[in-house]
Amino acid sequence: MPNRREHFIPIGREKLLECLPEFEICSEKETTDLRNFFDLISSTLHKQYHAWQIKVQKLYQPLDPDSVLILKDPETKESSEVFAELKNLLANANYRKLPVDELETAVDNATALGLRMKVDFSLFEELHVYGRGDETQIWTKRSWKKFFKEEQFNVEVYQRLIIAFRLKNHEDLPKEQSSSYVYLKNFKSIPHSDLHTLLPGTQVKMSLLDRGKIIIPALSGIVLSIVKIVRLMVAVAIFASLATFIKFWVIPAGIIYYIFKGFISYKKTKDKYQLNLTRNLYFQNLDNNSGVLLRLLHEAEFQDYREMVISYYIVWKFGDSGIGADQVHEIAEKKLKEVIELDINFEAEDALSKLEKLEVIKNEDSKWFPVSIEKASSKLNQILELS
Repeated sequence: MPNRREHFIPIGREKLLECLPEFEICSEKETTDLRNFFDLISSTLHKQYHAWQIKVQKLYQPLDPDSVLILKDPETKESSEVFAELKNLLANANYRKLPVDELETAVDNATALGLRMKVDFSLFEELHVYGRGDETQIWTKRSWKKFFKEEQFNVEVYQRLIIAFRLKNHEDLPKEQSSSYVYLKNFKSIPHSDLHTLLPGTQVKMSLLDRGKIIIPALSGIVLSIVKIVRLMVAVAIFASLATFIKFWVIPAGIIYYIFKGFISYKKTKDKYQLNLTRNLYFQNLDNNSGVLLRLLHEAEFQDYREMVISYYIVWKFGDSGIGADQVHEIAEKKLKEVIELDINFEAEDALSKLEKLEVIKNEDSKWFPVSIEKASSKLNQILELS
């Protein structure tokens, strides 16, 4: 699968200034005014996201499996509003929703760890999976086919993955989970083929090879045991009562022993797979439940900041006679490619729309015009003073 062009801009504040075309030739006053204006954009966004955080946390508290708060109305647990807010938040943080067929493809194939899993999708009332940052990583493994020599292989991964779900009242519902809550999970560096391993109710499917490793020794053990017992019976045939005892009790006991031994071997192999999976995911879990919301709010705020700073600057620098959104898009992508060597799909239209709502740029006949830094700064100061 080819890597998709991402909307996500993975740079810090100082690096962001390097992504502004011709910023280095601005006068000292312009540089100071722009930096101060960018700080005002940051403060304004922080105010907006703080209000959003309060709203989202209020909605999520009765649905949070980790909450320790005593709520006035614990029976009211409507999840649709939480999923709607989460959808908007993930869009701002530049995640994309993964289609159902990607999950189904993952289930049909072995994981990057060589495991095959089965998922009971009937457990879910709602299930939403979002990813960001398609990339190819190089992993290593040892295979008996190569005499356990270490070899490298490419793995397609999501740099970040969010799973949001609510379970049904189901007879197979895991004991430690409840249908009363909305569960949120945040992971990093998850292979495309491993998406389903992160879902509750997922079970390891034994491969034919591993089943053979268990069944064949068990069957051969039973056969050898019977042969040995028959030989013993012949040797002690003169003792009729002892032979009768062996005939009717020892053979069944031997069969039961090898069945039990095969079952224990099956459980050990299955637990080995599960432990292997747990070890690999231990360091890939970033956050759970309310912690996921806080992380997403932080990421979304700074994504908006980066996009709005770049968009405002381009309109301010090149838009005295008006500039189209497609031109802003092109200039931003070209500069980002030059500075950070990543092919970013810059969301100019969204950023320009947000700047227009703040009244720091103007739209006339599908052309964008700058408001002077002085007037734009004054407008943002007014917004902040009203808080």
